[in-house]
Amino acid sequence: MAWTKTRITVTGAMVLAVIASAVGVKWRFFPSVKDEYFKSSYQQFQKVPGNLLVVRPTHYSLPANGTSFSAGTRSPSGQYMMRLMGRNVPLEQVMATAYQCNLSRMVLPTVKATGNFDFLVTVPDPSPERFKAAIRKKLGYTAHLEKRDTDVLLLETRTPDPPGLKVSAAGNGNVSYKNGKYEFTHMQPATITGFLEYALKRPVLDRTGLTNFYDFSVEMNWRRPDGPDQKTTEKILDDLGFKLEPGNEPVQMLVVEKVR
Repeated sequence: MAWTKTRITVTGAMVLAVIASAVGVKWRFFPSVKDEYFKSSYQQFQKVPGNLLVVRPTHYSLPANGTSFSAGTRSPSGQYMMRLMGRNVPLEQVMATAYQCNLSRMVLPTVKATGNFDFLVTVPDPSPERFKAAIRKKLGYTAHLEKRDTDVLLLETRTPDPPGLKVSAAGNGNVSYKNGKYEFTHMQPATITGFLEYALKRPVLDRTGLTNFYDFSVEMNWRRPDGPDQKTTEKILDDLGFKLEPGNEPVQMLVVEKVR
């Protein structure tokens, strides 16, 4: 999921209103919305109306671990829109979605917000800055990037030519799912670092030294909602010919701050 690189600096609700008026978009900053907009159904989420931006303390107790959806769509006029929804999710999930940051690369304040939150974003691009402004206004949090010495995991090869990688003859990169496996085509090993960070909850840095593009696969045979456990992850890496070593290095982290 990628936001457009176009940015709009947001300094307050008045500026937002002027911008929206200038481009002919009547979007609602904190509208009242129907509960059905937050149903845990991807199909239902696709039907949620556009021009909505909601950030609020959660109205729900289920699902217990929260849920979130995202989708990119185009309007009849061809305008691109990124649609986001979170239901009963913790503050870190709200911030990770707004700032496009992996949860493993986030530093939370010593005292963070209690309780969970709902969010709904169906405004036209560039919506990230609007989303961040809404979080600041409604929840009182903002964030910035800062390089910090951090405990990390280093992705390394077990042998010079990892057995699970095949030098790619394809011209374009692609990821597909087939027969219980994710198939990576014309990808570099660094592609899997995000997956590893999600599973292991720590930053993972590519230290394989491999610069070629490869074809490889990852078997998806777990049922945990938060990804594979450590043992399963280690087997996946072993099959590919990789290993993880602990380290401590400067890493760009998203530092979350309370502003009020």
